[in-house]
Amino acid sequence: MVKKLLCGALVSLSVLCSSCGDSNKHSDREDVALRGKVKSVTEKQYHAVLSETGDVVKGSFFRMDGEWDYTEKFNSKGMFTSVSFLDRDGDTISKRIYEYDEDGKLATKSFYDPSLKVKSQYEYDASGRVKLVYDFDADGDLMVATTTEYNDDNRIETTTKFNKQGKYLEQSVSQKNKLGFVTDFKYYNNERKLGNWRKEVHADDGRLLEMTVLNQDESVAFMVKYEYNKQGDLVLSAPFSDDEEYIADRYHYEYDKKSNWRRRIHFKGDSAYSVTERIIEYY
Repeated sequence: MVKKLLCGALVSLSVLCSSCGDSNKHSDREDVALRGKVKSVTEKQYHAVLSETGDVVKGSFFRMDGEWDYTEKFNSKGMFTSVSFLDRDGDTISKRIYEYDEDGKLATKSFYDPSLKVKSQYEYDASGRVKLVYDFDADGDLMVATTTEYNDDNRIETTTKFNKQGKYLEQSVSQKNKLGFVTDFKYYNNERKLGNWRKEVHADDGRLLEMTVLNQDESVAFMVKYEYNKQGDLVLSAPFSDDEEYIADRYHYEYDKKSNWRRRIHFKGDSAYSVTERIIEYY
Protein backbone atom coordinates (compact mmCIF):
# COMPACT_ATOMS: atom_id res chain seq x y z
CA MET A 1 0.00 0.00 0.00
CA VAL A 2 2.83 2.42 0.83
CA LYS A 3 4.44 1.79 -2.54
CA LYS A 4 1.17 2.35 -4.36
CA LEU A 5 0.67 5.68 -2.61
CA LEU A 6 4.20 6.78 -3.35
CA CYS A 7 3.89 5.94 -7.03
CA GLY A 8 0.62 7.78 -7.31
CA ALA A 9 2.15 10.88 -5.76
CA LEU A 10 5.19 10.76 -8.04
CA VAL A 11 3.08 10.71 -11.21
CA SER A 12 2.42 14.43 -10.86
CA LEU A 13 6.14 15.16 -11.06
CA SER A 14 6.20 14.25 -14.72
CA VAL A 15 3.55 16.84 -15.49
CA LEU A 16 5.72 19.53 -13.92
CA CYS A 17 9.00 18.21 -15.26
CA SER A 18 10.11 21.46 -16.85
CA SER A 19 10.22 23.09 -13.41
CA CYS A 20 13.21 20.90 -12.61
CA GLY A 21 15.39 22.95 -14.96
CA ASP A 22 17.07 26.33 -14.69
CA SER A 23 14.68 28.58 -12.75
CA ASN A 24 15.75 31.56 -14.88
CA LYS A 25 14.58 29.96 -18.11
CA HIS A 26 10.96 29.04 -17.60
CA SER A 27 7.54 30.41 -16.79
CA ASP A 28 4.91 29.00 -14.47
CA ARG A 29 2.64 28.57 -17.48
CA GLU A 30 5.21 26.35 -19.18
CA ASP A 31 5.84 24.44 -15.96
CA VAL A 32 2.21 23.30 -15.83
CA ALA A 33 2.39 22.35 -19.53
CA LEU A 34 0.09 25.06 -20.89
CA ARG A 35 0.64 26.29 -24.45
CA GLY A 36 -0.06 29.74 -25.86
CA LYS A 37 -0.93 32.91 -23.95
CA VAL A 38 -3.15 31.38 -21.29
CA LYS A 39 -4.66 33.90 -18.89
CA SER A 40 -6.41 31.44 -16.57
CA VAL A 41 -7.31 27.78 -16.29
CA THR A 42 -9.96 26.25 -14.04
CA GLU A 43 -9.71 22.53 -13.43
CA LYS A 44 -12.49 20.35 -12.00
CA GLN A 45 -12.21 16.64 -11.33
CA TYR A 46 -14.98 14.02 -11.21
CA HIS A 47 -15.28 10.32 -10.56
CA ALA A 48 -15.42 8.35 -13.82
CA VAL A 49 -18.53 6.29 -14.55
CA LEU A 50 -19.69 4.30 -17.56
CA SER A 51 -22.80 5.38 -19.46
CA GLU A 52 -25.36 2.93 -20.81
CA THR A 53 -23.51 3.01 -24.13
CA GLY A 54 -20.19 2.17 -22.45
CA ASP A 55 -18.68 5.65 -22.76
CA VAL A 56 -16.68 7.15 -19.89
CA VAL A 57 -18.53 10.16 -18.47
CA LYS A 58 -18.14 12.29 -15.36
CA GLY A 59 -19.93 11.32 -12.18
CA SER A 60 -19.84 12.98 -8.76
CA PHE A 61 -17.11 15.41 -7.73
CA PHE A 62 -13.78 13.73 -7.03
CA ARG A 63 -12.27 14.28 -3.58
CA MET A 64 -9.33 12.28 -2.23
CA ASP A 65 -6.30 13.00 -0.02
CA GLY A 66 -7.07 16.71 0.24
CA GLU A 67 -7.27 17.32 -3.52
CA TRP A 68 -9.42 20.26 -4.63
CA ASP A 69 -10.50 21.89 -7.84
CA TYR A 70 -8.60 25.08 -8.59
CA THR A 71 -8.18 28.15 -10.78
CA GLU A 72 -4.71 29.30 -11.84
CA LYS A 73 -4.26 32.85 -13.17
CA PHE A 74 -1.20 34.11 -15.07
CA ASN A 75 0.19 37.50 -16.03
CA SER A 76 1.21 38.31 -19.61
CA LYS A 77 4.68 36.83 -18.99
CA GLY A 78 3.21 33.50 -17.96
CA MET A 79 3.86 33.80 -14.22
CA PHE A 80 1.28 33.03 -11.54
CA THR A 81 -0.74 35.93 -10.17
CA SER A 82 -3.01 33.71 -8.08
CA VAL A 83 -4.03 30.10 -7.45
CA SER A 84 -7.47 29.58 -5.91
CA PHE A 85 -8.67 26.27 -4.48
CA LEU A 86 -12.39 25.69 -4.98
CA ASP A 87 -15.21 23.72 -3.37
CA ARG A 88 -17.75 21.81 -5.44
CA ASP A 89 -19.83 24.98 -5.95
CA GLY A 90 -16.82 26.80 -7.40
CA ASP A 91 -16.37 29.02 -4.35
CA THR A 92 -12.84 29.83 -3.16
CA ILE A 93 -11.68 27.91 -0.09
CA SER A 94 -8.11 29.18 0.01
CA LYS A 95 -5.87 31.24 -2.25
CA ARG A 96 -2.22 32.01 -3.00
CA ILE A 97 -1.35 35.52 -4.26
CA TYR A 98 1.93 36.19 -6.11
CA GLU A 99 3.64 39.60 -6.38
CA TYR A 100 6.76 40.45 -8.42
CA ASP A 101 9.56 43.01 -8.24
CA GLU A 102 10.52 45.45 -11.01
CA ASP A 103 12.74 42.78 -12.60
CA GLY A 104 9.84 40.35 -12.83
CA LYS A 105 11.11 38.06 -10.08
CA LEU A 106 8.79 36.69 -7.43
CA ALA A 107 8.92 39.04 -4.44
CA THR A 108 6.16 37.72 -2.16
CA LYS A 109 3.70 34.84 -2.05
CA SER A 110 0.79 35.09 0.37
CA PHE A 111 -1.44 32.21 1.47
CA TYR A 112 -5.02 32.93 2.57
CA ASP A 113 -7.29 30.35 4.27
CA PRO A 114 -9.53 32.39 4.06
CA SER A 115 -7.62 35.19 5.88
CA LEU A 116 -3.85 35.64 5.61
CA LYS A 117 -1.96 32.72 7.16
CA VAL A 118 1.54 32.89 5.70
CA LYS A 119 3.45 35.48 3.68
CA SER A 120 6.70 34.42 2.03
CA GLN A 121 9.37 36.92 0.95
CA TYR A 122 12.11 36.01 -1.55
CA GLU A 123 15.72 37.14 -1.90
CA TYR A 124 18.03 36.33 -4.84
CA ASP A 125 21.75 35.95 -5.47
CA ALA A 126 23.75 37.81 -8.11
CA SER A 127 22.78 35.19 -10.70
CA GLY A 128 19.07 35.75 -10.08
CA ARG A 129 18.56 32.49 -8.19
CA VAL A 130 16.53 32.21 -4.99
CA LYS A 131 18.88 32.23 -2.00
CA LEU A 132 16.53 33.04 0.92
CA VAL A 133 12.83 32.65 1.62
CA TYR A 134 11.30 34.01 4.81
CA ASP A 135 7.86 32.82 5.95
CA PHE A 136 5.92 35.22 8.20
CA ASP A 137 2.63 34.66 10.00
CA ALA A 138 -0.37 36.99 9.85
CA ASP A 139 1.14 39.17 12.59
CA GLY A 140 4.38 39.60 10.66
CA ASP A 141 6.39 37.32 12.95
CA LEU A 142 9.02 35.09 11.36
CA MET A 143 8.07 31.40 11.26
CA VAL A 144 10.56 29.67 8.96
CA ALA A 145 13.64 30.66 6.95
CA THR A 146 14.76 28.62 3.94
CA THR A 147 18.23 28.94 2.43
CA THR A 148 19.43 27.58 -0.90
CA GLU A 149 23.14 27.16 -1.62
CA TYR A 150 24.51 26.49 -5.11
CA ASN A 151 27.64 24.49 -5.88
CA ASP A 152 28.09 25.53 -9.49
CA ASP A 153 31.15 23.35 -10.11
CA ASN A 154 29.27 20.15 -9.24
CA ARG A 155 25.76 21.41 -10.11
CA ILE A 156 24.43 20.69 -6.63
CA GLU A 157 21.69 22.67 -4.88
CA THR A 158 21.16 22.38 -1.14
CA THR A 159 17.98 23.78 0.42
CA THR A 160 17.69 23.93 4.20
CA LYS A 161 14.83 25.06 6.44
CA PHE A 162 15.26 26.61 9.90
CA ASN A 163 12.73 27.72 12.50
CA LYS A 164 12.68 31.25 13.89
CA GLN A 165 15.27 30.32 16.52
CA GLY A 166 17.62 29.15 13.77
CA LYS A 167 17.15 25.46 14.55
CA TYR A 168 17.48 23.03 11.65
CA LEU A 169 14.17 21.57 10.41
CA GLU A 170 14.80 19.72 7.13
CA GLN A 171 17.02 19.68 4.06
CA SER A 172 17.00 18.58 0.42
CA VAL A 173 19.99 18.07 -1.88
CA SER A 174 19.56 18.05 -5.66
CA GLN A 175 22.18 16.94 -8.17
CA LYS A 176 21.46 18.40 -11.62
CA ASN A 177 22.73 17.72 -15.12
CA LYS A 178 24.18 20.33 -17.48
CA LEU A 179 20.67 21.24 -18.71
CA GLY A 180 19.54 21.97 -15.16
CA PHE A 181 17.32 18.92 -14.63
CA VAL A 182 17.44 16.90 -11.42
CA THR A 183 19.23 13.57 -11.68
CA ASP A 184 19.48 12.74 -7.97
CA PHE A 185 17.31 14.08 -5.14
CA LYS A 186 17.67 13.38 -1.42
CA TYR A 187 15.44 14.63 1.39
CA TYR A 188 16.55 14.63 5.04
CA ASN A 189 14.03 14.93 7.88
CA ASN A 190 14.27 16.85 11.15
CA GLU A 191 16.56 14.15 12.57
CA ARG A 192 18.86 14.56 9.54
CA LYS A 193 17.95 11.06 8.42
CA LEU A 194 17.40 10.26 4.75
CA GLY A 195 13.65 10.21 4.22
CA ASN A 196 13.35 10.19 0.44
CA TRP A 197 15.83 9.33 -2.31
CA ARG A 198 15.12 9.24 -6.00
CA LYS A 199 17.03 9.28 -9.27
CA GLU A 200 15.54 10.79 -12.43
CA VAL A 201 16.18 10.61 -16.16
CA HIS A 202 14.91 13.53 -18.27
CA ALA A 203 14.62 14.20 -21.98
CA ASP A 204 16.42 17.29 -23.28
CA ASP A 205 13.12 19.21 -23.14
CA GLY A 206 12.73 18.37 -19.45
CA ARG A 207 10.13 15.62 -19.63
CA LEU A 208 10.63 13.00 -16.95
CA LEU A 209 11.31 9.62 -18.58
CA GLU A 210 12.36 7.40 -15.69
CA MET A 211 12.29 7.59 -11.92
CA THR A 212 13.99 5.24 -9.48
CA VAL A 213 13.14 5.38 -5.78
CA LEU A 214 15.90 4.02 -3.54
CA ASN A 215 16.02 2.68 -0.02
CA GLN A 216 18.55 3.99 2.49
CA ASP A 217 20.85 1.01 1.76
CA GLU A 218 20.90 2.04 -1.94
CA SER A 219 18.73 -0.90 -3.00
CA VAL A 220 15.92 -0.13 -5.47
CA ALA A 221 12.45 0.25 -3.97
CA PHE A 222 10.74 0.63 -7.35
CA MET A 223 11.23 2.09 -10.83
CA VAL A 224 8.66 3.96 -12.93
CA LYS A 225 8.72 4.85 -16.62
CA TYR A 226 6.77 7.66 -18.26
CA GLU A 227 5.48 8.04 -21.83
CA TYR A 228 4.01 11.09 -23.59
CA ASN A 229 1.89 11.87 -26.64
CA LYS A 230 2.87 14.18 -29.50
CA GLN A 231 1.53 17.18 -27.56
CA GLY A 232 3.95 16.35 -24.76
CA ASP A 233 1.31 15.31 -22.21
CA LEU A 234 1.73 12.26 -20.00
CA VAL A 235 -0.12 9.20 -21.33
CA LEU A 236 1.44 6.38 -19.30
CA SER A 237 3.08 5.92 -15.91
CA ALA A 238 4.03 2.29 -15.34
CA PRO A 239 6.51 0.13 -13.38
CA PHE A 240 9.49 -1.32 -15.22
CA SER A 241 8.64 -4.81 -13.95
CA ASP A 242 5.50 -6.70 -12.97
CA ASP A 243 4.43 -5.46 -9.58
CA GLU A 244 1.09 -6.30 -7.98
CA GLU A 245 1.43 -3.32 -5.64
CA TYR A 246 1.47 -0.78 -8.47
CA ILE A 247 -1.19 -0.37 -11.16
CA ALA A 248 -0.16 1.50 -14.29
CA ASP A 249 -1.80 4.90 -14.85
CA ARG A 250 -2.97 5.83 -18.35
CA TYR A 251 -4.40 9.14 -19.60
CA HIS A 252 -6.59 10.04 -22.59
CA TYR A 253 -7.02 13.67 -23.66
CA GLU A 254 -9.29 15.89 -25.73
CA TYR A 255 -7.69 19.15 -26.97
CA ASP A 256 -8.63 22.68 -27.96
CA LYS A 257 -7.21 24.56 -30.97
CA LYS A 258 -4.18 25.70 -28.95
CA SER A 259 -3.21 22.07 -28.18
CA ASN A 260 -4.16 22.44 -24.51
CA TRP A 261 -6.27 19.60 -23.19
CA ARG A 262 -9.79 20.43 -22.07
CA ARG A 263 -10.80 16.94 -20.94
CA ARG A 264 -8.68 14.15 -19.47
CA ILE A 265 -9.68 10.62 -18.51
CA HIS A 266 -7.44 8.86 -16.01
CA PHE A 267 -7.37 5.06 -16.12
CA LYS A 268 -5.89 2.84 -13.44
CA GLY A 269 -5.11 -0.36 -15.27
CA ASP A 270 -8.12 -0.97 -17.51
CA SER A 271 -10.59 0.83 -15.24
CA ALA A 272 -11.60 4.47 -15.69
CA TYR A 273 -10.75 6.30 -12.48
CA SER A 274 -11.49 10.02 -12.93
CA VAL A 275 -12.53 12.64 -15.47
CA THR A 276 -10.99 16.13 -15.34
CA GLU A 277 -12.36 19.11 -17.25
CA ARG A 278 -10.71 22.45 -17.89
CA ILE A 279 -11.99 25.93 -18.71
CA ILE A 280 -9.17 27.91 -20.34
CA GLU A 281 -9.11 31.66 -20.92
CA TYR A 282 -6.54 33.23 -23.29
CA TYR A 283 -5.13 36.74 -23.58
